[in-house]
Amino acid sequence: MSRRSSPPPPPPNTSPRGAYGATLSRYGRPLLIAAVLLIGVATAVAFVAMRNRSPEQAAAPTVAVPDATTAAALQANEALAARALVPEAVGQPLQVYPAGALHVVGQERFAVGLVDPESGPIEAGTVDLLFFKLVETTGTLTETLAAPFLPYGIREAHAEDHDEDAGEITGIYVARPRFDAPGNWGVVARVTMPDGSMRAGQRAFAVEAENLLPGPGDAAISSQTLTASEPEEIAKICTADPVDNMHALSLDEAVENGKPTVVLFATPALCASRTCGPSLEATQELQRRYGKDANFIHVEIYPGADPERPAAAVAEWDLPSEPWLFLIDSEGKVVERFEGGIGLTELDPAVRALIR
Repeated sequence: MSRRSSPPPPPPNTSPRGAYGATLSRYGRPLLIAAVLLIGVATAVAFVAMRNRSPEQAAAPTVAVPDATTAAALQANEALAARALVPEAVGQPLQVYPAGALHVVGQERFAVGLVDPESGPIEAGTVDLLFFKLVETTGTLTETLAAPFLPYGIREAHAEDHDEDAGEITGIYVARPRFDAPGNWGVVARVTMPDGSMRAGQRAFAVEAENLLPGPGDAAISSQTLTASEPEEIAKICTADPVDNMHALSLDEAVENGKPTVVLFATPALCASRTCGPSLEATQELQRRYGKDANFIHVEIYPGADPERPAAAVAEWDLPSEPWLFLIDSEGKVVERFEGGIGLTELDPAVRALIR
């Protein structure tokens, strides 16, 4: 497979969307195009049974998308898709923040954070994600999937003492939709709150036909990564404080030693997405549980804490954001990949399956 270099992940920022994931500029244009389409969704959704279609296709709603090319039109139509699909929704439209920058044809992990613009993160209730494929002026519903809440880091359930009013983000909602074509897509989040009321929000995103980032079934890239064993030496190549002990083995050695590998690309001190720290904590706990059965490696994105000099493996793996975690089997093949914040609730079953 030929490789192409990619620009390094962005330096730290204070953007609100940073809480759920960082997106590089190379994704900006398709996302903008998708946003123009989805944000302009019309106020009515026609549920039409069309002849010569399967029952599933006939039941799929279609959404008319008018021209919305001015700033005024975009602002006026900001949440019309969510309102049309969830007419019983109350309150302001929720803000929907995808936790990743990369979406590819096929079945993919799709994670979002939900924020009430008045009260903060939504982390209670039941969430369904409604996915739309947008073609010219029509959006067609392809799937409606339940999306459970998965906490970040080592927390394996929603903490009883968690104060949502404090604005602390503790996890994301995750589903695994199947994207059957590249192009512009949209998602509506439908939330049934604990009191029975309904809330909704929407977001546009782009799906690529393919990419160079290793995915399930691909051979893992044998990158030579920096190694160290003593804390004072690890501190020179790791921004975690205190440092972790997942730097003794280079990634190229790990994929050749006959054991499964869990590799985390993350930069705890310089993380634009602000989820590298919890992801590292989860990986460390997994190492404590399964370290005898698998290799565990943390690849620091910015060794030496220099945002201008990312590790060579970042370009070799074509990483568009951070953090990323890959599960690699004993034959050096990628089994699964996770972008953005991750936690034990999602990862523990996957790692247990990897080491069987």
